[in-house]
Amino acid sequence: MSFADAHAAPAGHAVLRRDPKRYLPAVVAVALFHVLLAYALASGLGRKVVEIVKSPLSVSILEKVEQTPPPPPEPPKVVQKRPRVAAPPPPVYAPPVETPVEAPPPVVAVTQVAAPSPPPAPPAPAIAEPAVPPAVNVSVACPNHGSVPVDVPRQALRMGLSGQVVAEFTVAASGAIRDIQVVQSSNALFNRVVTAAIAQYRCIGQGHDVRVRVPFVFRTE
Repeated sequence: MSFADAHAAPAGHAVLRRDPKRYLPAVVAVALFHVLLAYALASGLGRKVVEIVKSPLSVSILEKVEQTPPPPPEPPKVVQKRPRVAAPPPPVYAPPVETPVEAPPPVVAVTQVAAPSPPPAPPAPAIAEPAVPPAVNVSVACPNHGSVPVDVPRQALRMGLSGQVVAEFTVAASGAIRDIQVVQSSNALFNRVVTAAIAQYRCIGQGHDVRVRVPFVFRTE
């Protein structure tokens, strides 16, 4: 230590003593502690603290729990194989037992009396067929039949066809012509020409209906 430092230290210590503010917080804390201690003793709080301190301490001793070892594993199960049982032999064939057959009960014959047949119905009245008018020669009934032209159809001419047609018609009592019919025909091409020619006939009434038949011959030679 130098001489200057030795002479400077007492001067600093004197400065600390001259500044009491540094010790003020410690002094205040000590004063508060004494005030709280006096209040505790006056209010009985200190007694309770002393009694708690003087009371015996309860100490509990925990026993050590011994761990039991796990049980040993079960021995493996032994599966016993059952012996195979042979199938029983098939049953011995036994003949069927014959059961007596009872005779059927007697059949009682029942005869039924036939009811009397109803009387035969009266025969139906015969329907009178219309009278067929008598046949007359065309020259008698229709004198102009020879003057009526009967032309060969054009199609028959182109095809070179020949043929024959027989027609019938009725001449009424008044001389009118009706019911023109083709009775026979070698080819239908000639039928229309025949009916058209008969429609041009001028016939004379015979006092009753007469039937007239006229043949027609067609040649393409």
